[in-house]
Amino acid sequence: MRSVFLLLVASLTLSACSGITIDEDTVFQPKASVTPQTFSVEGVRLDVRSIPVTDNMAVNAWHLTQPEAETTVLFFGGNGFYLVQSTGYVRSLTRPSVNALLWDYRGYGRSDGAPSTEAVRSDAVAVYDSLVADPAVDPEEVVVWGHSMGTFLATHVATERTVAGMVLENPATNVEDWSSHLFPWYVRLFLGVDIDPALKEDNNLERVRALEVPLLVVGGTDDPVTDPEMARRLHAQAASEDKALVLVEGGAHNGLHDEPRVQAAYKDLIETVQRPAPQASRD
Repeated sequence: MRSVFLLLVASLTLSACSGITIDEDTVFQPKASVTPQTFSVEGVRLDVRSIPVTDNMAVNAWHLTQPEAETTVLFFGGNGFYLVQSTGYVRSLTRPSVNALLWDYRGYGRSDGAPSTEAVRSDAVAVYDSLVADPAVDPEEVVVWGHSMGTFLATHVATERTVAGMVLENPATNVEDWSSHLFPWYVRLFLGVDIDPALKEDNNLERVRALEVPLLVVGGTDDPVTDPEMARRLHAQAASEDKALVLVEGGAHNGLHDEPRVQAAYKDLIETVQRPAPQASRD
């Protein structure tokens, strides 16, 4: 995804003649840090895990657990996500009584290697497999949550493995639609947008059309990175009969996970996942 965001910078440069405002909100973009040593969420335990993803490579993960929790949320961050900057998600994901696994992509933080689309996609499945190898984790109780770029990994894992539900936050339908939003036709007059074939394989729209698990789609009406219309399309075309769409008025590309409407819909999804399956009637 790095090439996409580099092109975004170029497009902003080309549009400089229209004027760009730089204010304090642009200059200062603070993010609170959290480490295993400073972690403190009441009732939640943090265990640091090193998860092998290849014969000689491992990724760093945090496993958050709560007493009596049954469901586990496997989280896939955006292209700028790091565990040490995950304070918001650590708290938001664990507000319901659930466990959660968050991890740094290869090359990020304390994880080994260098990122690539194909490698990170493979790592995502390996992390899932490591999670459900724990006898205490039931695949039928795993929810995948992806933000931005991470939505492609969430739907990929849901396609390849058993999951109980999905949350797609600030999602894109596919990389071509995403790049068309980032680079309108007048920018394309000056810049050629060449999408790596490996990126073209990621298509959330195709995947949600085939996935029937409970689904929550979250978007922001003022998101400049992933057009909220893509969230609408994903929700509208998803095969799931149990699906919800939350568009946060004035919401941007980050921080929606903590919005009250999003938290309420997330809680509803967890309750749906945990609801006992209906028993077949006997003649």
